[in-house]
Amino acid sequence: MFRTIVFISAFALLVYSLTMVFKYWDFVELAPDIAALMNENVKLTDLEAQIEQSIAKDNPDEARLYLSLAQTFGYPVMAAQFLPRIEALETPWQVTRRQAEQFANGFMEGTGETGAGVAGAVTADFTVIGDARDLYEQYQNLQTGKEVNELITALAAVGVGLTAITVLSSGSAAPLKTGSSTLKMATRANKLSPTLQAVLIKQATDVLDYKAVLLAARGEKNLDKLRQAAVKAYNPKALDALSETANQVNSIRKSTSLVDTLEILRYADSADDLRRLEKLSVKYGTETKGILKLLGKTAIGTVRVLRHATELAIAALASVVSLLASLFALSAYLRPKAA
Repeated sequence: MFRTIVFISAFALLVYSLTMVFKYWDFVELAPDIAALMNENVKLTDLEAQIEQSIAKDNPDEARLYLSLAQTFGYPVMAAQFLPRIEALETPWQVTRRQAEQFANGFMEGTGETGAGVAGAVTADFTVIGDARDLYEQYQNLQTGKEVNELITALAAVGVGLTAITVLSSGSAAPLKTGSSTLKMATRANKLSPTLQAVLIKQATDVLDYKAVLLAARGEKNLDKLRQAAVKAYNPKALDALSETANQVNSIRKSTSLVDTLEILRYADSADDLRRLEKLSVKYGTETKGILKLLGKTAIGTVRVLRHATELAIAALASVVSLLASLFALSAYLRPKAA
């Protein structure tokens, strides 16, 4: 009887300690130390080269971004040697000329490398012109046997539906529409990785039968018909996944800018990457794009650390002890009693 009690007690302790091992086998992701990574991987000459390139590309905003990064992370960049040339690009005439050209290009082409260009493309999307344009282009590709970009088609179709919903909901769906439009623009500009594109295609096609909307693009001049086709093919119950993605994109946009978001999305290969990019942008705001350009995906790498290392060690030790005790008790239990 005594040996039975000992065995049951040892086995119960083993089960309990193993349960504790699984309970404490819990990791937490720690974000990298961006300041340390910058100091280790980025030289003063790297920042100066980026400033020079930005000036050469007629992009004073980006030049100021790298000046800001230098100040944030303690690089002794001599701003005085760059500011005269930067300010020369910021005269009222230069700003007006640049923004007008970029806005027009973005509106007509659906892409943009600057704030004004991106604003033009998004403005087109909100008037359904951009989404209808993309659907009609993809329909023409289908008719002529050319390759149809599945993601652009799906996001454009979702965009048409979301535009109608935004109007009906008095604007409450506008953030989701902005995120969808931004993702479509990133696709057109080849900013999204194939892995993330596959995720987005799945999310978008769950929400809306884009092929039905694509066929409706034959009546592209009749925008009401296009809206009706999109709303008819729309499945609101499947919107959660795409909403989460679009909201993350919107969070990045709010912390940075539309044009920066397009560049930042290049570094996302998965939903986890997108989540980490969102956290990085919340912390560093408008400096996020520059950090990523200098550090690459290292900036969103993580270190997995045990959340309860001490408790796990104690539970593991208890498991070993209780296992040995259980084996000993079992051996004693099975041993024939002395006559």
